[in-house]
Amino acid sequence: MAVTTPLLAQKINSPADISPEDIHEGILSILALPEGHTRDVMLGSVLTGLLLRGPRLQEVEAAVRAATALDRNGWDFHRPPRGMRFVGYTGSGKKTFKTINLSTAAALVAATGGAHVAKLGSRSASSKTGSRDFIDVVGATGDTVPHQEMVDITAEVGFGFFSIENRVPEFDRRYGGRFQAVHALSLAFPALLSPVTCPAYVYGLSHPAVGASARLLSRLGLPDVTVINSSVGQAVQVDELLPGSTVRACRISAGDEDLAFNDEVRRGAASMPQDLMSVAQHEDPLENVAAAIRVLAGRDTSQARNAVALNAALLMVMSEAASTIQSGIDKALTIIDAGAGLDTLQQFVRLTGGAPHQLDSLLRPVSPPASLISPGIKETAPC
Repeated sequence: MAVTTPLLAQKINSPADISPEDIHEGILSILALPEGHTRDVMLGSVLTGLLLRGPRLQEVEAAVRAATALDRNGWDFHRPPRGMRFVGYTGSGKKTFKTINLSTAAALVAATGGAHVAKLGSRSASSKTGSRDFIDVVGATGDTVPHQEMVDITAEVGFGFFSIENRVPEFDRRYGGRFQAVHALSLAFPALLSPVTCPAYVYGLSHPAVGASARLLSRLGLPDVTVINSSVGQAVQVDELLPGSTVRACRISAGDEDLAFNDEVRRGAASMPQDLMSVAQHEDPLENVAAAIRVLAGRDTSQARNAVALNAALLMVMSEAASTIQSGIDKALTIIDAGAGLDTLQQFVRLTGGAPHQLDSLLRPVSPPASLISPGIKETAPC
């Protein structure tokens, strides 16, 4: 007999395992409740409880499958050209330390270095500017480009942007805007929303459970996935690699964990000095984007260039454009100093039918960040 909604909420507080069937049916029954306080409280209790219980992979997997079940029948999927290794790249959001657009800048540098990165994103998930905001501000027109055409652009320039905001409309109608902290679905859900099927994935997680997340994504069908996290102290969690911080990485390829690779990522981060001020977000959204543009143009000599290079190195190794993290870092720094990443961005903007001249207005001095940690804004992303 299917578990009732109250029973699932009660089982969350028990140490006993909950069957995947009960989790799946319980989540669906909660989502089917009338909109209002009861549904929100039930959903929050269950999703937060599933994370705090371990997390236990079978339970979280069942919750993710229930969430995707509402929309998956309507999904379209595309493949890279034969023999081309795309890397899907996204993050959980909800980070407690807000940064400039490090991940998008890193993807562009990696693309310049020979990688092919399918950047998945949305607007303002946890910062002043999400990856989709970045794309809009620089003058690209990603929303009007069909997925297959974006796949072709990715193949040509090494970088493509795929919005995931409208990937789960039914789920988001019952979920969106209600969560400000990482929960069970954050361990995997955003990484599963790619409209292009990639041979490899990099997923940033604003929670230390990178091992559980990587194993979960492997169980859910991702063939080669690396999950990363950075923390400063106990409270600050970031879904990117930050030099000099406590970095966690877990790569699962064909079901096996690559321990040597995980150590290599950590050593790469430890080899660089920490300077949080150089990557802290700016209160003005345009300045936040401009800070990343200045790194791409080779006009920023702060430690922000190291942060972009470190994340780009990971993408290049995952795409097989670099053999080691250190060689990837060296290659990325050369690209950054030459300003070549900006050329890649300009080419991407042109191919989407956008206006590259908008980049000119962003190449100006950037005012210092207002604070290292800011409250962010209301969550709008799927997870």
